[in-house]
Amino acid sequence: MCPQQVKALFFDIDGTLASSPEHIIHPLDIESLEKLHKSGYMLFIATGRDLSIPEEAKILTPVLPLFTGFVHINGQHCYLADGTEISQHPIADEDFLPLRAVCEQHHLSMLYRVGNVNHLSEMTFRVKRYWAQMGLPIPEIRPMAPDIHDIPKLCIHASPEDEEKYLKPHLNHTWTARITEDLIDLIPIGIGKSSGLRDVCGYFHIDLSQTMCFGDGQNDLDLIQAAGIGVAMGNAAVNIKNEADYITKNANEAGITHALRHFGLI
Repeated sequence: MCPQQVKALFFDIDGTLASSPEHIIHPLDIESLEKLHKSGYMLFIATGRDLSIPEEAKILTPVLPLFTGFVHINGQHCYLADGTEISQHPIADEDFLPLRAVCEQHHLSMLYRVGNVNHLSEMTFRVKRYWAQMGLPIPEIRPMAPDIHDIPKLCIHASPEDEEKYLKPHLNHTWTARITEDLIDLIPIGIGKSSGLRDVCGYFHIDLSQTMCFGDGQNDLDLIQAAGIGVAMGNAAVNIKNEADYITKNANEAGITHALRHFGLI
């Protein structure tokens, strides 16, 4: 695709728009996003974060007014900056309820939302290690209430072995995206960042070929594959780089700016 045809750009946050674990957006990338915005490009976030939680959205403060809309919770919820809803896809009870039961039985801590606050179902060593590596405070430990259902967000602190042994037998309508050795995202089948990309593009009547998408992690794979131009960060996993149209520099090296200059968008 000719870069001049690009109308909308989608950015992952962690490891892409912001460096990890510093959670800092490079000053050059802030300037570049401002230039894109002034030039009339539509800018969107595509993240596994739950941006309805203030602590998770805070990282976007320097650039928030530049974005037209948001694909968050790995495509499970898409909305515009003015609050307009585009799509929602909660995890169905037929998967969630048995997953919850097996997690409680085998002490796999669940990260979930109540209102606009993250909670963990219990404390485990994987919880401590993950949140320490992220440089973030551990959410409040709060066992799930019995009436929770149609959950909008679910992450589980589980090893690859526990995922295979305890969780996969119950994933009839759900797939997993591993974030680290200690944490996975649970996502309805057919839903992901690429479905969010399609929902947003459908709303604005933008062809997928007119998009440029940036990412680095396993939950960015389908986004990179679906984009008109898929850009993998220098710090991206090997399989992400293999699917990308272009590999840029690391997030802490202003990789977004480097790619935008390469394609002549700024």
